[in-house]
Amino acid sequence: MASEDREDMERSEEGVPEAIVRARAGPSIVWLIPLIAAFVGLYLAYSTWLEQGPKVTIEFQTAEGLVAGQTRLKFKNVDVGVVDSVELNEDLSRVHVQASIVKELTHYMTDQTQFWVVRAKVSAAEISGVDTLLSGAYIGVDPSDKGKRTREFKGLEKAPVVRSDKPGTLFDLRARQLGSVDVGSPVYFRWLKVGQIAGYSLDESGNTVNVKIFIESPHDKRVRTTTRFWNASGFDAVLSAEGLQIDSPSVMSMLVGGIAFETPATVTVAMDVPEDMVFELYPNKQATRQPRYSQQARYLLYFDGSVSGLVPGSPVEFRGIKVGEVLSVDINFDTQTNEVRIPVVIEIEPERLGITQKKLYRKDVPRIASLVGRGLRARLVTNNVLTGKKAISFEFISDAEPVAIVFGEAYPILPTVSGGLDAITQRVARILDRVEKLPIESIGNNLNEAFANLSQTLQSVDNFTDSANANLLPQLTASLVKFEETLASADAMIAPDSAMAIELESMMSDLAGAAQSLRLLAQRLEEHPEELLRGKGE
Repeated sequence: MASEDREDMERSEEGVPEAIVRARAGPSIVWLIPLIAAFVGLYLAYSTWLEQGPKVTIEFQTAEGLVAGQTRLKFKNVDVGVVDSVELNEDLSRVHVQASIVKELTHYMTDQTQFWVVRAKVSAAEISGVDTLLSGAYIGVDPSDKGKRTREFKGLEKAPVVRSDKPGTLFDLRARQLGSVDVGSPVYFRWLKVGQIAGYSLDESGNTVNVKIFIESPHDKRVRTTTRFWNASGFDAVLSAEGLQIDSPSVMSMLVGGIAFETPATVTVAMDVPEDMVFELYPNKQATRQPRYSQQARYLLYFDGSVSGLVPGSPVEFRGIKVGEVLSVDINFDTQTNEVRIPVVIEIEPERLGITQKKLYRKDVPRIASLVGRGLRARLVTNNVLTGKKAISFEFISDAEPVAIVFGEAYPILPTVSGGLDAITQRVARILDRVEKLPIESIGNNLNEAFANLSQTLQSVDNFTDSANANLLPQLTASLVKFEETLASADAMIAPDSAMAIELESMMSDLAGAAQSLRLLAQRLEEHPEELLRGKGE
């Protein structure tokens, strides 16, 4: 058995091929598989990174309705991002919302881009965001490629009036009071809605309110330099000879307010609106018919007497033309002299008087000083007899004492004179003084003597009349009878059939013949003057 096994082993060793071992020159092809997988992974990661848009941070006052991973960002109702996280800031005053934006809006993330939360809103002015009742709130986006690139934004509490996809123009208005208008209130042209109120703010001085409105294209081209804007809230009622006229765009404007405008036909040529122009916002349409100017100057007046009926808003007039209004009426008691004076602050429009200087309160303003030097004084007058309302009237007083404008207080002080009841009282007092100075007793004695002389004169006239009736009247009657007889004789003498008339007619005929002969003789001598010497020839 051993020998057989040895033979089988020898035969098997002879039949098995011998392996040849060689050294490899490079890496095995098997390593290509993980390299390809790694390359594909990197490519997919890079593609994902390229497809990913920017991440932005938006600051809101509240996170009501915002849910991380669910709340969408939309532009024109198209999803353009999603909210990643919602966190409070360090002082817990506001909310920071982290959101991912699609790649297409990368170049539109500038400081001009606007974000706001769209929620269901129901008010008298509008009903919006009803679809959010089912789908939930979302963040509206108004992208803009203008401005600087940024990734941090401050969200708006309301949807913006001015958006990049809505053409139009912003205009600045200035009002004494805001009235009942608000952001989003309509702007009307011929009672058609053509825009909205974009915002408002109080002026730095605190005297006016700056209102910014947005008018959509092409209606923004209707605004010219002579355009008038007025508050169209409520209704504008005017009582005239034709009756009561009510002007209102709609019942909605009475509830939510609004601004209307028109460009009336004026002497001034309407031009394009410059960028820095600010329009006056009138309280109503009736006020637009009263011209207003861009400059207002405030002055202080002091009155010693009663100013009953003078209230803020009372007119300030010059020769019957309104040039301003009263701003405040106060009382000033001097504890040292125990004098009581009434300070009245007025605001006038110097351009009505031809004064257009920018620095109106300087001491070197020549026109106001010259007017005061000529006797310009402020006087309290009655503006309405029925209601007792007063007004301030500026007049030139010819015999006014020379006074200069006083500077140094809050406003320049203009001189005043007494008016109204005080002026009447002073005039009555002057008349009484003159009456007291009259020599009444001497005048009475003279009048008594004059009346006595007059009585004697009348008695003499009466006596003369009686004597005339007794003596002169019969003689006068006889004279009249004789005069009538003479006239009758004269009529008989010049009657057509009387002898005198016939003789006169014959005499007149002879005179006519003689005149004819003399005319012929003069004509003959004119033609033949030599006949005066040698006689008439044959």
